[in-house]
Amino acid sequence: MATRSELTVMTLAVACTIAIATPAFAQTGAEYPRTGPGISTVPGGGMGGSIGGGSLSAPRPSGSGSTSTTEIPYDGAPDSDLPPSARPAHSSSHRHTTKRHAKKATVDTSAIEPAQGHVKLAKDSWAYERPSTSSHQIEPVHAGKFVNVMGTSRYFAQVKLKSGEIAYIPLSAVQILMPTDKMFLLTRDANVLTAPTHGAAKLAEVHKGHDVHAVGIALNYMKIRMKDGLEGYIPIGALQ
Repeated sequence: MATRSELTVMTLAVACTIAIATPAFAQTGAEYPRTGPGISTVPGGGMGGSIGGGSLSAPRPSGSGSTSTTEIPYDGAPDSDLPPSARPAHSSSHRHTTKRHAKKATVDTSAIEPAQGHVKLAKDSWAYERPSTSSHQIEPVHAGKFVNVMGTSRYFAQVKLKSGEIAYIPLSAVQILMPTDKMFLLTRDANVLTAPTHGAAKLAEVHKGHDVHAVGIALNYMKIRMKDGLEGYIPIGALQ
């Protein structure tokens, strides 16, 4: 049978053991909360009940308090600013840039040469306010219709529309050359030109008193074929 002194020593030993074990138990319970009657997990809140005299709560979400995490989105930032594991994979596709070339406008600054004729349109086009395809479009004109020509420049025919308005149509849309097959006597010397306009380049020269073979009529000009086969235009006024 233990004596009183032995009981006192045993009691002190048990008390010390309990005092040492209680904090460890409280810490272990906070890290690994147990479940059971009276203890439940509350979303976004603390733990129901208490262990070791202290209440338990769920960990704070990322982004709050001193341990918050800041997310840096990748939006055009250089890859060198990010760690290798965070760098996005580059797409193998490439953007193709299509260059569109605007159609160059035809602007005719040459003088208008008077002419008279009722000619047929060879293709659809526009009647412009000035001898330039960049000027105001007055109205469309259509292939197969006839227009009254009042003059020509290097690239345009000056016409009078049915409305009475003066307009300009590209020569490429006007069928100004009418076929013919006649012999004419030259009444004066004339230059043979590359086109039926006074601003065209000179090909050759024909002289008064000689006969020429006319193969076409283009308003105020005659298209001739020379003995060597060369073809060009001379003014109608040079023929008889």
